[in-house]
Amino acid sequence: MEKVSIKEIEQLTELFHTAYSNNENLGIHFKAATISSEEVEDHWLGQPMFTEKADGKIVTTASLRLPWSKNPSPFALPHLGWVATHPDYQGRSLARMLIEEVIDEFVIKKLRAPAITLGTALEHPWLIKAYEKLGFVYLSEKQLFSDHKTIYMIKILDKKALLNVNDKELQDLIKENVNEF
Repeated sequence: MEKVSIKEIEQLTELFHTAYSNNENLGIHFKAATISSEEVEDHWLGQPMFTEKADGKIVTTASLRLPWSKNPSPFALPHLGWVATHPDYQGRSLARMLIEEVIDEFVIKKLRAPAITLGTALEHPWLIKAYEKLGFVYLSEKQLFSDHKTIYMIKILDKKALLNVNDKELQDLIKENVNEF
């Protein structure tokens, strides 16, 4: 797991376009599919971004939106986003391994966060199941975009500490989904 350097912004932008193009074919538009290098750089300046490389090239990436960042997470927790793997490297569990490492080494050890959230398209044919295999469970859903509904998922790392997070919406959702946790 490496943090992204400024020199890798163009390469990262190309990775997003390539990796997210398949979602466009499903009728689901994620911003990363058409994002500009300037927007990637702005994202990079505001939150931690992590990568794995093969043959000197970035082949998978993930970032974290944090509650205090310029583009804050939707809840008072770290929020996983912009997960992408180059199509030539898909099927090798690279994104899964990177996400697990980001959670273990950064979210738990450095941030000491009690949970992590993510959002994805409810209509996507396999992403929800992939995140469930990583321990994420349903939290809520919202219609944020015209082409898909966003499902929010959460992975609880410390349930007792999570119940002390100062976020009314999050606490209400936890109470609504008590049987899920």
